[in-house]
Amino acid sequence: MADQRFYEALGPLTIKEIAALSGAAISDSAAADTVVDDVAPLEQAQPGKLSYAESGKVLDEMGLDALAGVILIVQPVLAAQAAPLGAIILAHAAPRQAFARIGSKLFAVRRFEAGPNCHADAQCHPTASVAPGAVIGAGAVIGEGARIGPNATIGPGCRIGRHTLIGANASVNCTDIGEYCNILAGAVIGEAGFGVAISGGAVIDVPHLGTVRVGDHVTIGANSTIDRGVFGETRIGDGCKIDNLCHIAHNAQIGQACLMPAFAGVSGSTVIGDGVMFGGRVGVSDHVVIGAGAKIGANSAVMGDVPAGETWAGAPAQPIRQHMREIAQLRRMVRAGQKPKPGDVKGD
Repeated sequence: MADQRFYEALGPLTIKEIAALSGAAISDSAAADTVVDDVAPLEQAQPGKLSYAESGKVLDEMGLDALAGVILIVQPVLAAQAAPLGAIILAHAAPRQAFARIGSKLFAVRRFEAGPNCHADAQCHPTASVAPGAVIGAGAVIGEGARIGPNATIGPGCRIGRHTLIGANASVNCTDIGEYCNILAGAVIGEAGFGVAISGGAVIDVPHLGTVRVGDHVTIGANSTIDRGVFGETRIGDGCKIDNLCHIAHNAQIGQACLMPAFAGVSGSTVIGDGVMFGGRVGVSDHVVIGAGAKIGANSAVMGDVPAGETWAGAPAQPIRQHMREIAQLRRMVRAGQKPKPGDVKGD
C-alpha cells in the first residue's frame, strides 16, 4: 500500500473500470467486478493488487504461488503464459503505459491545504524553529531542535528528525529525514523521478508512489535533488555527504558514509555500498551495483557493476590501471605523430 501519510487513496476501481480506463482486455469476464484498491511491483505482488509484467522471463521466475490472485497487466502474447499461473489477466500492448494510467487513478500525492503556514495537524517540537515563509503540511512531524529555513516547504506526513536543518527554499515531500542532518538551500527531496511510458507516440508519466528515507548525520547540498521511489524507498544511508547540484534518482539505494562531490548523477534502482567515494561529475547508469569501499574517478561514466574496494575511472569506467595504460598509450602515439586507429589502444 502507498504510504497513506503521503498519498490519498482515490479508488477503489473494478477490473471492468480499469480495462475501460487503460484500454486493456479482460481475460476472464467473471472477474470484471473484482475490486482493486492497491498496486505493487511484480516482485511484491499479492492477491487483489495490480501489477504489470513486460517479459515472459519475469513471469517464469515468479512461479505459481507468487502470482495466484494477482491482477496482472501483460502483453497479449504473454497472456496465455500468465493465465495458468493463477493471475487475473488484463492484456495490453504496452503494460507499463496501462499501469501508469491506472496508478494515477488509484492514488494522488497529498497536497498542502489552504490555511496557516503550519497546519493545525502538524507536530512541531517546542524547541524547533520555523522561519518566516516556511510551510508545514498536515501530519508533518518536526523534531526537537530542528530548524526550518525561510520559504522551505515540509510536505504532509513528512518527518524531520532532531536537530536537523532544512535550508531556505528547500522542498521536502514524501520523505522521512533522520537526526542531525543538514539539508542546504534549494534542495528538493521526494519529488517524482523521470519515469515515463511510451507507446504509439504517446508519452505519459509513470506515477511514483514510493518515498525517500534519509538516515542520520547526512548532508545534502544546495540545489541537489533526490527522487522518491516508484514503489518503496529511495534510501540515503547514515553519514552520507552529498555535494551541491547532485541528483539521486528513484529507488536508488545509497549505503552509509558515501561521498559524492558536485554534479554526481545516480540513475534509478542503482545500489551503492557503504563507504563508496566519487570524484566530481560522476554519472552512474541505472540498475548498477557499486560495491562497498569502491572509488570512482572524476568525470567517470559508470555503465556496469563495480566490485567492492576497487578504483575505477574513465568513460566508460574501467579499473584504474587499465584506464591509465590507455591514456599513456594514447599520449605516446600522439608524441610520435601517429594517428590512433580503431583497436590500437589496448588496456591489457
